Amino acid sequence: MSTELRTRNVSKFFRHNGEFDWNHISPADYKPGDDSWKGVSRRVFIGETGESTRFHLRYFEVEKGGYTTLEQHQHEHVVTVLRGRGLAVVGCKEFELGFGDVLYVSPNDPHQFRNDNHDEPFGFLCVVNAERDRPRQADMAFCPICE
Repeated sequence: MSTELRTRNVSKFFRHNGEFDWNHISPADYKPGDDSWKGVSRRVFIGETGESTRFHLRYFEVEKGGYTTLEQHQHEHVVTVLRGRGLAVVGCKEFELGFGDVLYVSPNDPHQFRNDNHDEPFGFLCVVNAERDRPRQADMAFCPICE
């Protein structure tokens, strides 16, 4: 697939090459220049390269001892675990996640994904709205799911 096709609104195919790598997709830092996270990479399949979808599809991997930013935002998202095991903190609740588990995070729920002590990376697909607000640091004082 040429770079030109990768950046246009055309049909695309990403072959899984094993070890949770796909052709034409390069891992990138989760959030460049931000120290609110550790040991997380992301791969963007759909949504940032010219497609007209109303959603974005990304794959995140959290290495042992790694974690995403504890954040909240107006947009919702869905996570489906493909690799390893990890912990999802959603408000005041914690969910142990493993292969095939699906988690819906509703608008404004503070959340974080962690791989506290599993040697295998914790990898998951994440679907979000194409038009969405920017995440902000979570305010755990207001937790609608715990009230």
